[in-house]
Amino acid sequence: MKPGETARIVALSFLSVLAGAVYAADSGSIDQISGDVTVTSPDKPSRKAGAKEKIQSGDLITTQAKSEVVIKLADDSVIALRPNTQFTVTEFKYEKQPTDTTQFSLLKGAARFLTGLVGRASPNRVRVTAVTATVGIRGTDFEVVVVPVDEPDKRAGVYDYVHDGATNIQLASGPSVDVNKSQTAFAPDKPKPGEPALYILDTTPIFLQQGGGFDALMQSLTMQPINVIQQMPMFR
Repeated sequence: MKPGETARIVALSFLSVLAGAVYAADSGSIDQISGDVTVTSPDKPSRKAGAKEKIQSGDLITTQAKSEVVIKLADDSVIALRPNTQFTVTEFKYEKQPTDTTQFSLLKGAARFLTGLVGRASPNRVRVTAVTATVGIRGTDFEVVVVPVDEPDKRAGVYDYVHDGATNIQLASGPSVDVNKSQTAFAPDKPKPGEPALYILDTTPIFLQQGGGFDALMQSLTMQPINVIQQMPMFR
């Protein structure tokens, strides 16, 4: 072997391993986008997001007013973020093993989730953290909303609405409740005298019934088998 070839081979091998590591770190990508959406990585400045943008664990995705985005993860989970939302894929591990984990953090706003392969195989390993509440999945299609301050049409607190299937929501203080299809759980930011810290609402709030621009897409995915969902483009 000629002088320098060994170093060249080592360098190429290192770059190959590094590229594989970067690729493995990608949790998913943006599949649909409308309006002004930014992505902030832990070690990078905020950047304007676009279609095909890759998402990694730890990235903060922010949607502005009148803006929405649909994210597809490597396990075929699909997430739609509503306007004025801040959301993070806290941890994503998908190796087709019992240790696979998916954890999300919703800081404010609203996110609709369609369960992917991790949730189907190990539902207890998928969690959505929203302020002091944690939502665990027991179904396929649900929405979590964090309202930071009282608004004319909604009270401050955490909402967990199930489009299809079921979830369980638990507060850090202990109370928990199962939420079934078409039900909405509510954890008020400031409970009124005699009001529970967490309970099922009698009716679904109007703002949860209105949905968003990508709801037709989300609804169509819930009616398709998983192998069809897998055909949605990813890492393009």
